[in-house]
This record gives sequence, structure tokens and C-alpha cells, in this order.
Amino acid sequence: MKKVNIIKKAVIMIAALAATIAVFYYRSKIIINAGITVFKALSIICLAISIISAAVCISMIIRYRAKESARLKKLAAEEAARQEEIRKKKEDVRGLIRDLMNEESGFVPTGTTLLHDMDQIDEYVERNEKLFEFNDMSEFTNMKEIMGSVKSAVYHNCRSIVNLYVALESGDEFSSESQIILDNNKELMNNSKEFLLQMARYTNEQNEDTDAVTMIQGYADAIGMSLKHSYN
Repeated sequence: MKKVNIIKKAVIMIAALAATIAVFYYRSKIIINAGITVFKALSIICLAISIISAAVCISMIIRYRAKESARLKKLAAEEAARQEEIRKKKEDVRGLIRDLMNEESGFVPTGTTLLHDMDQIDEYVERNEKLFEFNDMSEFTNMKEIMGSVKSAVYHNCRSIVNLYVALESGDEFSSESQIILDNNKELMNNSKEFLLQMARYTNEQNEDTDAVTMIQGYADAIGMSLKHSYN
């Protein structure tokens, strides 16, 4: 048993000695090869770290830009909504009239008249649209939008009176200026009512030679004159 152990140790010693001699003999190549291997390993590790770091940085930049873009878009949308709300409020003539009626009791009678005029012209516009929808009105296609023009003028007049009251409040000057505009509204309403009446007569008779054609053109011309007065 001891002999076997001695042999094993001798073999190990010889192998170790041989390895030592081999390492010593080939030390330069081993050092160079080991250095190259370590260098390659370190290069790969550094490259991997650089790629990962770059990827992380790029990802962070993309996420930041995406969040910043979303934030700016949200701010832009909020600002657009705010501006749209302001625009709608400015264009909401009914709202302006009601607000002024609530704030200024002296404006209530005038405001009531203006609201009535606006409701009336809205009704005329709807009736005009139905006449063209339900009947053959090809001869008067160029007059289809006339009620829309009247509506714009009436709303314009109503807003003008609101502005007059804000600037002048009650008083003789406001009364005289606003009465001119109210008279124009009344003129537009009367001509629009007669225009619709003659349109209805024409559709009932369906005769191009009827007097309704002449009357329609006459009231259309009268509305045109009233519209000029509205903006002058």
C-alpha cells in the first residue's frame, strides 16, 4: 500500500516537474496567449457594457422625448381647448345677452327683444331649409342661402347692441343707436317672412308664370338691401 502511494506521489511529482519545465520553457508564448485571451475577454466585456449603456441611454432619451412630446401635446390641446372655449363664448351671442341681462337689469327689455329676434330668425332658417328639402326649388337654388345671410345679419345686429350697451349703458344715446339696429332687425324679419310666404305659394302652384316668382325676387332684393343696412 505504501509502495503504491509512493509511486503515485512520484508520478505526480514527475508530472508537476514536467509541467513546470514546460511552463518555464514556453513561458513567453503562454504569457502572450494568456494576455491576448484576457485582453479579448476584457474587450468583449467593455464592448458589451458600452452597448448596454448606450442602449440604456438611448432608451432613456427616447422615453424622455416621448414624455416631453406628450406633455407638450397635452399643453397645446389644453390651450387650444381654452381658446376654443373663449371663441365659443365670444360667438355665443345668446350667452352674452343672457349674461348682460343677469348683470344689468336695465338691459332686460332690450335683451328680451334680441332673444326673440334670434329665435324667430332661427325658425325662418329651418322653414326655408324644409321648403328646399320637400320641394323642387331648382329655379331658386341661388336663393337657398339667403336665410342664412339674414341670420348672420340678425346675430351681428344683436351683438352690436350688446356692445353698445357695454359702452354706453342706458341713456338717450344708447336708445337711439339701438333702435336703429332693432328697426333693421324688424325689417329683415318682415322681408324674410314675406319671402318664405311667396316661396310657399310658388311651391303650391308650381307655375313659373305665377306672380309668386316676381314677388320672391322682389323680397329677395329687399332682403339684400336690408343686409346692406345691417353692415353699414
